[in-house]
Amino acid sequence: MPKLNKKATPAPWIPERKAQARRRHKDDRYNTSRWRKARSIYIKHNPTCKACGRLASVVDHIKPARLGGEFWDTNNYQSLCTYCHASKSGKEAHE
Repeated sequence: MPKLNKKATPAPWIPERKAQARRRHKDDRYNTSRWRKARSIYIKHNPTCKACGRLASVVDHIKPARLGGEFWDTNNYQSLCTYCHASKSGKEAHE
């Protein structure tokens, strides 16, 4: 009985993706211990979503840093749940 070739060959009509193409954040400040510590402290002191009151899991910048908001200013932070953050980010992307 013939054996199947288990090595997958890429389909020529599908473009190759670069490793960094799926990177979540374009800003390297999100991948620092300083940000992880700031985020952890902020979530600890503000555990509920500012929009709906559920348990927060994301620290969001009220005014995005790319639009002139201060990245490290805690007055520019708000705690949001994943759903509310996705909703806010989606609206900002279309502005």
